[in-house]
Amino acid sequence: MATAKFSKGRNAPGQFCHVSEMHINVLRSCPVCGHARCEILRKQRFVLPDGHPLAGGYAVVCCDLCGFVYAGTAVSQDDYDRFYREHSKYEDTTTSTGGGDTPWDDVRLHETARCIAEFLPDRAARVLDIGCANGGLLRHLAALGFGHLTGLDPAAACVQHTRSIAGIRAEMGSLSHIPAGLGTFDFVILSHVLEHVQDLHGAVAAVAQVLSASGTVYVEVPDATRYAEHVPAPFQDFNTEHINHFSLTALANLMHVAGMQVVSQGVKTLMAPPPNPYPACFAFFRRGGSVQAQFAKDPVLRRKILEYIEISTGKLHAMDEFLRAALPADQPVIVWGVGQLAMRLLAESVLGTASIAAFVDGNPIHHGRFIRGVRVSAPEGLAALPHPILIASTLHDAEITATIRQKLGLKNRIIHLGVPTPSQEQ
Repeated sequence: MATAKFSKGRNAPGQFCHVSEMHINVLRSCPVCGHARCEILRKQRFVLPDGHPLAGGYAVVCCDLCGFVYAGTAVSQDDYDRFYREHSKYEDTTTSTGGGDTPWDDVRLHETARCIAEFLPDRAARVLDIGCANGGLLRHLAALGFGHLTGLDPAAACVQHTRSIAGIRAEMGSLSHIPAGLGTFDFVILSHVLEHVQDLHGAVAAVAQVLSASGTVYVEVPDATRYAEHVPAPFQDFNTEHINHFSLTALANLMHVAGMQVVSQGVKTLMAPPPNPYPACFAFFRRGGSVQAQFAKDPVLRRKILEYIEISTGKLHAMDEFLRAALPADQPVIVWGVGQLAMRLLAESVLGTASIAAFVDGNPIHHGRFIRGVRVSAPEGLAALPHPILIASTLHDAEITATIRQKLGLKNRIIHLGVPTPSQEQ
């Protein structure tokens, strides 16, 4: 039986990976139902910084049994844990989410806290936020009167930020490394965590261990059934970090494995950042009944993901054509942004063959790293470089442009990806 395998390292640029109908036994069995046979929907590739602990590609697959869509990656949970300890983008309060340090992220966290508070009237409840980042959700819960709040995060800087919030306890750890003596909790939060986890069964088992007998779990994840409605950049949701693509059906299937039943569920649309809407779904679970042995087949997820793949493929082709026309033939280019879009474009567009003078990113976690031998620098290092600047981000184009023009006062030609037309530049 064929297997799908991707190795770490460099990828040939400019080769688009289309949908395949091949059914295989994948390297990673379905993390929800455990079934090994699946259908390949897309082969996703990235160019990663040197020494990156994750893989340069994987197959996006759909489980033949339950219909869950996920990354068939061979990267272990230990590798993902190391990535979030050592490479966490959430540490930086100026560029990350989770701390409420931007107005739109603060609104998101405030609304989530209000939703939880309406469901959980007991302000004396012991609350644990797993994957708390910089503690923004806990801060809003504290403001609503909750008095026993604990955060857990693998990144030391995130733990320090969270501990700086009055009345909140924070510890280093993750779903696969729960600290000894953490205790049990009446309410556990997993907000935008499970899409990042390789070992989902281990994750829900860990939650069950710290949950009191009558406790409740709140889970919020990206809503994969609505990816196609919001595509700010091609394959934005098929990235190195998001390796599980949930619907409410898939989420219920997973939590049933631990004997947890849905109490309430819904969907929401976030702004991250405006004006880019981002779909999410959420549910409250409580212990109840026996462990689920049968899995409901998801009726829509595969079809919705295929719609997303079709739209993203068109956008990726358009960006590639735009870059072929816009990139200078007679001089190198500076690439501003080393996030998920840049990783995809380096692997699957003409950008992978371009002469790149420097990579730049505002998040200090990336500074000093190398991508294909080219150093990633802070924005302040651009003053002596006259080359055109390609903004390799559609989500943050406006704020990066403002930094280039207003904060740094640079006159370099700017190449924008937001509206793919070669004439658009500043």
